[in-house]
Amino acid sequence: MGYVASDTWEGVRGLVRDRCNGCPRDQSKIPLIFARTRSQAIVDFLILAQEPGYWLRQLGNPEAAERRLATICKESKPASEECKKANPLSKVIQIFGNFDPSGERVYLTHALKCIPSVSNRDVNKEWRKAATKCKENFIEEMRSLGKGELNILAFGKFALEMCLHVFEGQDIDQDLSISEFIQSSRLPISYRYKFKDGTVKNINLFVFTNPSSEIVKIRKTGGKLTAEEIQDLETTRIREILKTKK
Repeated sequence: MGYVASDTWEGVRGLVRDRCNGCPRDQSKIPLIFARTRSQAIVDFLILAQEPGYWLRQLGNPEAAERRLATICKESKPASEECKKANPLSKVIQIFGNFDPSGERVYLTHALKCIPSVSNRDVNKEWRKAATKCKENFIEEMRSLGKGELNILAFGKFALEMCLHVFEGQDIDQDLSISEFIQSSRLPISYRYKFKDGTVKNINLFVFTNPSSEIVKIRKTGGKLTAEEIQDLETTRIREILKTKK
């Protein structure tokens, strides 16, 4: 898939819905990308999760899966079983409260756009091939959302790898410990990103562990904060941004 800049949100959605030759999920793809009922320019926060859950495949088509996931964002409690299946929504709702990803300041997307074809474990064997196709879709979403500045919350190893690949040119499939990264980096990380059409946007990257992942806990040593303590501080910063932009 070559680069095609889209001037409308429906154009961005069309890129996601289009064929992705060479992607292991292409033949049975059920891609998820929310329609917008309000201008995408109002978006301040882009939540980047790993991929839609396999359990959404039983709904049969993208429209039904998007509606169900949007309803969970808008109505579910963090501790509900359906919200846990849609991780990282349990943590996202703890930070932002319930939200409408199609019409509010908080928007949800996935590093890999399509529902897994076999199981949630697909990502481990498909990540590199699928991510090289999804990367351009993620870049188009960033270009179209917000105005001159956008806050991105990356949840989990794969979402972080996607961001580091786009912003820093790092390998898209690296041996990355998210807990070590959180502890060693000064978050949020700020980038001034230039898109292919010449658009420039300031990006603030926040990094969180995925609540469903098995994360090695790094304990406090030498006066350092744990990953959990750092994430608590980042949550406080995000809430301050929310207050200042009301």
